[in-house]
Amino acid sequence: MLTVKEIKGLQPKKSPYYVWDKTGERGKGRLGVQVMPSGSINFKFRYFKGPNNAQFIPLGKFPGMTLSQARDLCKEYSDLLSQGIDPKTERKKQAEEKAKEEREQKELGTFEQLINFHTQHKKDKGNRSYQDEYQKIVANVFPYVDINKKAKDFEAEDFLDALAIPIDQGYDSKSNKIRSILHAAFNFALEYDNDPKYRNRGAKFGIKSNPISNIPTQSEKVGNHYLSWKEVIHLLYDMEHRYDDLNLAYQTRQVLRLCFYLGGQRPHEVVTIKWANINFAQRTVLITEAFQKTKKNHMVPLTESAIKILEEIREQTSSTNSPFVFYKKTNTDEHMPTNTIAQALITYKKVTKVRSFVARDFRRTVKTLGGEIKISKEYRDRIQGHAINDVSGRHYDMYEYIDEKRSGLEKWEEALNSRLEDYKLIYFEKELPWKKENLTS
Repeated sequence: MLTVKEIKGLQPKKSPYYVWDKTGERGKGRLGVQVMPSGSINFKFRYFKGPNNAQFIPLGKFPGMTLSQARDLCKEYSDLLSQGIDPKTERKKQAEEKAKEEREQKELGTFEQLINFHTQHKKDKGNRSYQDEYQKIVANVFPYVDINKKAKDFEAEDFLDALAIPIDQGYDSKSNKIRSILHAAFNFALEYDNDPKYRNRGAKFGIKSNPISNIPTQSEKVGNHYLSWKEVIHLLYDMEHRYDDLNLAYQTRQVLRLCFYLGGQRPHEVVTIKWANINFAQRTVLITEAFQKTKKNHMVPLTESAIKILEEIREQTSSTNSPFVFYKKTNTDEHMPTNTIAQALITYKKVTKVRSFVARDFRRTVKTLGGEIKISKEYRDRIQGHAINDVSGRHYDMYEYIDEKRSGLEKWEEALNSRLEDYKLIYFEKELPWKKENLTS
């Protein structure tokens, strides 16, 4: 048997030569060393595939590889021979599998790629909030994780810091929203690898489970805030008349007015209205399925007040040639971003003493105050395009209920306008000290 002392004592010759272990075993191969003319010594494993057909497998260089390590490796090859497996073939197979595994690992998508692919997926499906959701992840998650890490290697704990920050700040609902976006992204990845639609993208994710599923959602209070009649009228009057200390753009003011005169349509649905979808002759506006939350076309009747607002906007903005009633300042081919409304309300609340509210409260406000003036719940639901959950409503009832919606909206319009007139004559002088001299103008 070869020993370390014997190996160290081997002297180089003019030509390479071998020294082999002397064992009595046959058919299991043998450990040996090859001594080079330079003096370097290499471990080799030799076995025969037939008479006079010696096969050699290099193991490593002595003393970088110890004799003990060389024997362990030889034992693995000897065991393969005992099973009838060619060590060289097996070695090549393992090398190919390792190379394939490394190649696949290299091709696996990163977390950043997952978010980008999922964002594109939502855009392709017509998801109206894909940009806002992408920005939420970029702003609230990217700074706290390694975005270049493979998506499959993420675990629940990797996201806890990012999700804890809004909770610590008192915004449980924001944390839940971020969690929801992440959960949807990883669910998308679970199906992505086997989706024929993405076969040519060159990246896979290899995700076997959704790490976000193990993160609980935070309990939230169901929204119940709505504006009073007094607050609604105050807001509508200010949007039409208050300019001295309220610096809001013309378009922004009209968006806020239409949110109410269109019966509490969602702000996103209002800012995405196109001129082509307004029928002044029939006095209707179509909120298309591309921008409607329930993904169905929603026809809304136009009252006299709504028509007056729209006609004024058309006159004021005719030179822009934008397809949208409310367009983006920097690109008139795009609609106004919804965060414009959010920023406007922040400005408004700083200037006035009104209770805090947000744009999504408008819908609840119209629904609640509409009930107070005896607009039936069915009509209020129809006006706001609520999804009808019974089988008949979902699949068979294609009637638009235009007359019923118009009846309800006209009743709502009358309630708004009568109170606005009263506000101008009674409350304005008492509660709003600016421009008192214009009380009756």
